[in-house]
Amino acid sequence: MKKLIAVSLCIITMVICGFLIVKKFDSLDIASNKTDWYVMDSIRKIEERTDIDDCEKKILKKEIQTKRQNEKDNSGIAFETQIYAFGIIMIQIILLFFIIMMPSENYKKLN
Repeated sequence: MKKLIAVSLCIITMVICGFLIVKKFDSLDIASNKTDWYVMDSIRKIEERTDIDDCEKKILKKEIQTKRQNEKDNSGIAFETQIYAFGIIMIQIILLFFIIMMPSENYKKLN
């Protein structure tokens, strides 16, 4: 019975960590160079506009830069979360292996 509970807890932990890995995958900034280029292009287009004054240009550029920095920070947090979840899954697999390899209680009683 204890073995069954331990195995089920290991499996539940691995499922939760797998869910975290999949959920955080959307937050990763895989093509960061391409995204940075789009940000710089947006800033260049704002500089070329003549219908707004310098203060509005600065505000718009700052908003774009702040948004990009927030995306980079979120990507870093998502990557760390995935690394930790993957590590926990590896530990759970090792524990599951040892739990399964342990002799059962019924086997001990027979000997």
